[in-house]
Amino acid sequence: MKVLYITGSCLTRNTSANMSHNAFVQGLLENGCDVEILMSSDSWGAEDKGLPRWEQAHYHSFSSASFPDRILQKLRGSMPAAEAVAAPREMSSDLTAQRHGLGEWVKAVFKKLFHVCFPRDPLYPLDKAWLKRASAFQSDTKYDLVISNSSPAASHRLVLELKEKKRIRFDRWIQVWEDPWYHDLYGGHSELVEREEHKLLQAASEVVYVSPLTLMYQKRYYPDCAEKMRCIPLPALRLGSEGASKSPGTDPVFGYFGDYYSHTRDLKPFYEALVASGYRGSIVGDSDLHLPGTDRICASPRVTLDKLQAIQENTDILVHLSNLKGGQIPGKIYHYSVTDKPILFILDGTEEEQNELRRFFEPLDRYCFCANESISIQSALSSIVRENRNNQPVASFLPEQVVKKLL
Repeated sequence: MKVLYITGSCLTRNTSANMSHNAFVQGLLENGCDVEILMSSDSWGAEDKGLPRWEQAHYHSFSSASFPDRILQKLRGSMPAAEAVAAPREMSSDLTAQRHGLGEWVKAVFKKLFHVCFPRDPLYPLDKAWLKRASAFQSDTKYDLVISNSSPAASHRLVLELKEKKRIRFDRWIQVWEDPWYHDLYGGHSELVEREEHKLLQAASEVVYVSPLTLMYQKRYYPDCAEKMRCIPLPALRLGSEGASKSPGTDPVFGYFGDYYSHTRDLKPFYEALVASGYRGSIVGDSDLHLPGTDRICASPRVTLDKLQAIQENTDILVHLSNLKGGQIPGKIYHYSVTDKPILFILDGTEEEQNELRRFFEPLDRYCFCANESISIQSALSSIVRENRNNQPVASFLPEQVVKKLL
């Protein structure tokens, strides 16, 4: 089967989305597909050598950096050097402050003028340049399948443009939405986005979501596209050893790995429960909250995959925290599920959302569930340490099985 896999991100960048993007590629290759990848050569996130580059796949890369972006990047690069020049010792602090104030004013005026001269695209503000360049892609290959994977949503838009320009031919087009667009948890989108999302959904042969909750909501929001929508698990990318299976012991280490911005998910109850229990823990991820480390708890910002892997291997029990609302599922739960470690599954969201999550995950007999309340979590911490639970990897979440279901 000849497959063209399209994503507007760079697959070597350290984001949770790119772990699953690479897992989809792995699953396609494991199912014997002839894979071409059309992607961005630069996107958000730090370069991470822990992410694979598939030798069996053929890559087509296009830059997403626009002309204005390049100007701003050069200006940002020059700013620190200019500001690093030390003021003469005889210069008064008042004069230094005046010059600093003038510099900030100049930068503010320039920024305003810059955005007037180079207005952002209301639909694809970060992907306009990539769409323009990548829409020049052309292939004589007749693809059996095109898979576009978001985020970003520009991945889906590119297929539509290439199809309309007759630059690619294919029999089947699957849109994989790891997150919805207009109804994304981060919100703040316009009616233009909603109309564009609807247009993209209507154009696809099939639409796939990776959360049963997202599927439930999207069917309600776009009923005319409901029949072509379905849900599959997110394929889990396994990088190296996940650690040998063993009992948590009497002094286990709990690990939460992922961002925890307060408007997305509430990590405070887990942190408070961990402190009160006296268990050891690792918390790794970016946030607007400050959770102080203790002699028993280590807290740090996001790290590269190789560093995270080392931390995770020394963790006895993995912690998954559900989102506050919206139906999206943090992708970490799928990656955790293919390890042989116990998993604490903290439920959050509306009652309907929590019930749907349990209905989807509980039959796997792989998780210890609790509510996102400190008392409930403390009880679950003790329970998961005492009980001898089934910690076998969930084979149906591995790339080969997920993509087989997708195909």
